[in-house]
Amino acid sequence: MRKLFLALLLLLACGCALFAPSYIRYQRTRGATPPGVQLVGYDFSQADTATVASTLNRLYSEPVAIHYADQRIFLRPQMVKFQVDVEAMLAEARQHERLDHLLRIWTFEALHRDQPPVEIPLRYHLDRDALDNWLADIAVRYDRPPTPARAMRTNFTIIPGLPGRQMDLPASRTRVIAALTDPRTRTANLVLRETAPPPANIALLTELLQARIAQFPGVAGLFLHHIPTGDEAAINADVAFSAMSTMKIALLAEVYRKLDAAPDATITAQITETIALAGNRAANELLALIGDGSATEGVRIFNSSLRTLGLKNSFIAAPYDQPGPRVATNANRQGQPSTRPDPYVQTTPREMGLMLSMIVACGQGGGALLAAFPNQVTQAECQQLLDWMRLNDVTALIVSGLPKGVRAIHKHGYVAETHGDVAVIWGPVGPYVLSVFLHRPGWLEWDFSSATMGELSRIAWDYFALVSRQ
Repeated sequence: MRKLFLALLLLLACGCALFAPSYIRYQRTRGATPPGVQLVGYDFSQADTATVASTLNRLYSEPVAIHYADQRIFLRPQMVKFQVDVEAMLAEARQHERLDHLLRIWTFEALHRDQPPVEIPLRYHLDRDALDNWLADIAVRYDRPPTPARAMRTNFTIIPGLPGRQMDLPASRTRVIAALTDPRTRTANLVLRETAPPPANIALLTELLQARIAQFPGVAGLFLHHIPTGDEAAINADVAFSAMSTMKIALLAEVYRKLDAAPDATITAQITETIALAGNRAANELLALIGDGSATEGVRIFNSSLRTLGLKNSFIAAPYDQPGPRVATNANRQGQPSTRPDPYVQTTPREMGLMLSMIVACGQGGGALLAAFPNQVTQAECQQLLDWMRLNDVTALIVSGLPKGVRAIHKHGYVAETHGDVAVIWGPVGPYVLSVFLHRPGWLEWDFSSATMGELSRIAWDYFALVSRQ
């Protein structure tokens, strides 16, 4: 028992000898924080409370540089009532002033080894409402709304819209607080979100087309139909014009409604002459086919089909090159603007554009043509109709305004004072139909009408190209 007591006494003496220097040094140099405890990375174990408060308040009172894109704004912590809570941090540090902690520190010190310090994080007060108000004011000053696309009437082009930018307030608040609580970096980049410009719409295209048509010295009618969306542009689209050979688009559809089998050699020759050569004799033969041998009956059936399709302003009064009765329609009753349309073959830009749109939709398996004549017209026949229109190899008028290699088919017609062209173009965002009729009293030059239609076509193509990039 005595030996055990002596052993314990010896162990105690050794411990005192081992820890006594550290204890004496600790008592002599004891500061505001226990040894081995750091406040936000700083060692204050030999500093008094006043020094700790002064140092921390100085470190965190420096302005913070806030960057909104290329703009730099300084935020003083006092503006958002940012204040370091020194008392809370010191109180948390003193919780580590326990015997077990001190013994561990002194043991590592006696063994000449480094003990990882205990870190006390920053404790602070902040008025978040004041910070949010400050950020909101920055957003008001520097946020930029998106700019919509604009129509340039001088050169008939569309200037694409520009994206806007908007501050993400919650994410930016987090970054600003991180900068306020970082005594070394003192900078933050606000989080900005790009906002896309509103998409260009058909009204913008209509504005440009209207501006270009206003330069035409006569009466211009235009109808555009975007088949996938149904978007339409219409300018004088319900004015009566001479239909000329454009009416043969509808005539070909009626021929296929009549046929129960593929066209034979005779009908193929008649279709070829009608479409490729604009032959009126062949057109009358097709009307006779529709009327079971009577071209006059064919005219009646053909006009009835147009009414079934809702085309009430389009008609053939009699077989081509033959006199017929005067036909009154809503379009030709208007009187103004007057295009002095052929009294025997009339249409409007809208109705002939819709006719071609129906054929394209039918070729895709839908649309009004299939709905109006079920089991009389098929999808395959409508595709053949479009193939027949490829026989028109004229590269002027609407197709002249398209980029090289673009898939397009059209049917045009012309008389002395009036030129018309109806085309389907497979554009950047799907097929669209463009129907243009121009009337100039006295004489309409071919080069002049072709240049006008070509530019109208170019404007439409550029619009859909812009839409495809949005």
